[in-house]
Amino acid sequence: MTPGEPVSLGLPELPARPVARRRVSRRVEVGPVAVGGGAPVSVQSMTTTRTSDIGATLQQIAELTASGCQIVRVACPTQD
Repeated sequence: MTPGEPVSLGLPELPARPVARRRVSRRVEVGPVAVGGGAPVSVQSMTTTRTSDIGATLQQIAELTASGCQIVRVACPTQD
């Protein structure tokens, strides 16, 4: 065996996984982010705070966007 030569672990090689084809969809703009229609995959998330706690919800939105989230969804289950 020479340096840099791969070591066989006796495991069978797995075939390459096929890449799933994206279904055809219509492109829409969510603010400056394109979604669908062949646009690149966007990073999206949703808040988990009670929306009545405005400060916590805004804090979570800020943390999500700082970590690279491009679209943040906020559910408001009641008008309160």
